[in-house]
Amino acid sequence: MTSSLAHSRRQVRASILSMLLLLAPATWAQEDFFGTIEVDTSSTGSSERDWSLLGWAIEKIGFGYESPPPPFARRDEAVNSLETSLYLQFDQTLGPRTQLRASGKYYHDEVYRLQDDTDTNFSPEEINEFRNRYEVRDLYIEHETQGGLYLKFGKQILAWGMSEYLRVTDIVNTEDLYTFGQQDLEDLRLPVPALLGSVSLAGWTLDGAVTWGAGHDYLAPERDEFDPFIFLRQPGQTIVRQDPEQEHEVFLRASTRWARGDIQIIAGEFNENRLSGRQIESQPDSSTRHYYGQARNRALGLAANRVAGSWLLFGEAALHTHRSVRPAASHFLSSNTGWQQRDQWLGALGLEYSGLRNLLLSLEVDAIHTLDHDATLQAPRNEISAGVRAYWTAMNERLQLLAVWNELADDAGHVARLSLNYDFSDAFTAGLLWVSYDSPSDSIFSPYRHNDTIQAQLRYNFQF
Repeated sequence: MTSSLAHSRRQVRASILSMLLLLAPATWAQEDFFGTIEVDTSSTGSSERDWSLLGWAIEKIGFGYESPPPPFARRDEAVNSLETSLYLQFDQTLGPRTQLRASGKYYHDEVYRLQDDTDTNFSPEEINEFRNRYEVRDLYIEHETQGGLYLKFGKQILAWGMSEYLRVTDIVNTEDLYTFGQQDLEDLRLPVPALLGSVSLAGWTLDGAVTWGAGHDYLAPERDEFDPFIFLRQPGQTIVRQDPEQEHEVFLRASTRWARGDIQIIAGEFNENRLSGRQIESQPDSSTRHYYGQARNRALGLAANRVAGSWLLFGEAALHTHRSVRPAASHFLSSNTGWQQRDQWLGALGLEYSGLRNLLLSLEVDAIHTLDHDATLQAPRNEISAGVRAYWTAMNERLQLLAVWNELADDAGHVARLSLNYDFSDAFTAGLLWVSYDSPSDSIFSPYRHNDTIQAQLRYNFQF
């Protein structure tokens, strides 16, 4: 059995190496790896047609080249993804001022069939949920009245704010945290069911949105590489997810443009998208239940940017009330009534420079200041994090390279990401991705520091 496993691993490594060597001469990165390819629709189909269908198919293979410790399902270097995905987007004109969009994505991950040939021990629940899954992305109708009122109803993404790494005023949509640091920025946001209304008034655009049943951030399954509850995966410990007390959320935005920039004022009352501890309950059989749910938050913030030659400066600041704050390790299991809530100031300051040929550089510094801070909280009173990004293109932008470095708050570690991509044509793309994690042993992120990965993908874009 041991020799069979070793032989299987050698075959997998050889296959991955062959694929990487095949792609290496011509695969660099898009600005957002695995991102959306713009397809020219001006010459396709009849001009009388009132609908369009586009999409793409992706074949991706990933290899985790470090060995996570127990209780993770994967405990040795191995293939961690053999994913085939299909995305479809349908647009239909329903009238002179009315449009329909429906899109969705299907995933099949063959890695869950490899468990018989490796030491990876996926749970039956994880296999059933993640081997074959689908998600509805956009599903909405938009309409503009003759009076200038714009309405949009259905599942949608409302990308407010300007910062990339900290959600200061970008508070509407949930996020995909299934694989931390491996998704593109454009793929992080998930659509939520909402009714949006927009109107222009005296040089300002006023937006109001109401969501219902938006849910929480999308998290990795039990004992997966980025299981957020991995430290509780012990015998006798059970995690229970609670629904929020209120399903509706309300958001408002007022925005305007001036000669060299934009300003946004954003307010909202909403359910915190991240899950936090609500209660710890001991059971008669000596087991423990950990209840996790969503706190009710309010936020009021300002976002603005300014362009000066090759420079772009942007900033955001917002007060978030009643945010759940993780307790210190010494108080974690004693917080029977749930995590404490504090008001916090969130801020981001960014700078982008495009004055170098084919090179775009950006820097963002983020900060969180907790009011009424005390020693029972895990994070310090002031948390500082940062992100640096370099994007380079060549060969008429067919050849692309993106490098990102994220320094986590409170010296908790960092994430390095390098992606390379080459567009053979509008239809075919090949790419490589490398992600590395590093964290001190006493950091809350330390369980995930052995999740370094390298991925390769082939992508085919189509349109009818």
